[in-house]
Amino acid sequence: MENIFFIEAVIFDMDGVLFDTERLYMEAWREIAAERGIKDIEKAVIGCVGLNNTDTKAFFIREYGEDFPFADYYKACSARFHEKVEKDGLPLKPGVYEILKYLKSTGCRMGLASSTGRKSVLEHLSHANIKDYFEVIIGGDMVEHSKPQPDIYLKACAELSVNPQKAIAIEDSPNGIRSAYAAGMHPVMVPDMIRPTSEIEALLYKKCESLHEVREWLAGFKPGADGKGTAIRETVRIPLEGLCNTRDLGGYCATDGRTIKFHKLIRSGALFDSTAMDREILIKEYDLKTIVDFRTNAERSLKPDPALPGVDYLENPILEEEALGITREQNEKSDGNAVVKKVISTIYESGKSPLHYMENMYAGLITNPFSRAQYRKFFAILLKQEEGAVLWHCSAGKDRVGVATLMLLSALSIPREQIIADYLKVNEFGKKEVDILMERLTEQVDLSTPGGRKQAEAVRLLFTVDKAYAESVFDAMEAECGSVDAFLEQEMGLTPDKKELLQNKYLEWRL
Repeated sequence: MENIFFIEAVIFDMDGVLFDTERLYMEAWREIAAERGIKDIEKAVIGCVGLNNTDTKAFFIREYGEDFPFADYYKACSARFHEKVEKDGLPLKPGVYEILKYLKSTGCRMGLASSTGRKSVLEHLSHANIKDYFEVIIGGDMVEHSKPQPDIYLKACAELSVNPQKAIAIEDSPNGIRSAYAAGMHPVMVPDMIRPTSEIEALLYKKCESLHEVREWLAGFKPGADGKGTAIRETVRIPLEGLCNTRDLGGYCATDGRTIKFHKLIRSGALFDSTAMDREILIKEYDLKTIVDFRTNAERSLKPDPALPGVDYLENPILEEEALGITREQNEKSDGNAVVKKVISTIYESGKSPLHYMENMYAGLITNPFSRAQYRKFFAILLKQEEGAVLWHCSAGKDRVGVATLMLLSALSIPREQIIADYLKVNEFGKKEVDILMERLTEQVDLSTPGGRKQAEAVRLLFTVDKAYAESVFDAMEAECGSVDAFLEQEMGLTPDKKELLQNKYLEWRL
């Protein structure tokens, strides 16, 4: 499936996406089940989200046996549901009017594909006064197989005369996501009652928490050659057991329409905590051939990378030991967080704000001659690579790796918006680990004192990123040489010929 494409249509699911009906159904089914002594109804209802009546009946028979009076039970639940609607109305999900009006204003074509019968769909849409937004309305009774089979989305695309690969499906349920993906579309999930599993996450083009967020994302599409939009690709981490911030940059679209090849460029944190399965995935599935370690000697000694068969390991420290104020003293080797604690102590003792420290650090990665020379070596490694993937990492895969990736994506002519989006993903991917580290490193800190609050802020800033940090890198390159391209040529050695070589090596045309 393409990762960057021109939008020709957006097709919505109805229940759980446009209307907050799933919860009403759950309330109705739970009430009737309680009245009739039926147990574990929530599990059954969740399993049926996105299914039509025929498939729902089959699901209940499998769960409760051939004797289950499904027709009677379903009739009672439907009656209770309609009682609730008559009493309180059919609730719209937040952002429905806004996204429909926005898409209409852009001229984007819209369709609806619901497992609910067409008659009920039309009644709901008409009641909410939104039916006329949709060119095509497909109900579950209009196809032989409903979700998770692709029939319903294929029919919607066919009636719109739209290639499924150039259409977005907005869904809330796993069955709907499976249906849209099987149809060859780009599934966008707005989770309602069910959160996506790792299996569903792998099928998603984008996940948003509300229709407002979907609208904002769609508004970020940039004009393409045909007047439609080119998407900012959702950054997806490689699903590894021990590493939270490892990601393939494949699929990002350059300004000339080419995309970064998959399984070629991988950014990461340190590999110390990788499991045997993680390492097997990187070698066998991602064809890892080269690891570039940006850490200092002290950092490497505390958490050394595992040796991987057939993989070249290159030490390329971006900072000198003195820059972090650490050494390879033996007494530090017993504490896996010694480097972190030393940096926090350095920040605290400097008398400057943690934010000031971070700003100076990012500027230093661009202006410091040692760091510049090491980043130049990194580009030389990329230019020399002949086969397989290159993985580069520091400790958290955030700052030194972040700056390297900002420069690399710029050299590959990836739009600034995509570069920033990739950079900021570390906050999402590493949130759980950051929360644990903050708790561990601040457990002895008195947050009621100015000094304690400063140390806690130092921890937070040390493990998160901000758009302003990335912008400061671009500003520093422009201040040094007049433009980012000039900096890459003059300081990173990317002459026009080498830049072309780099792009030809890592970019490709995709149909």
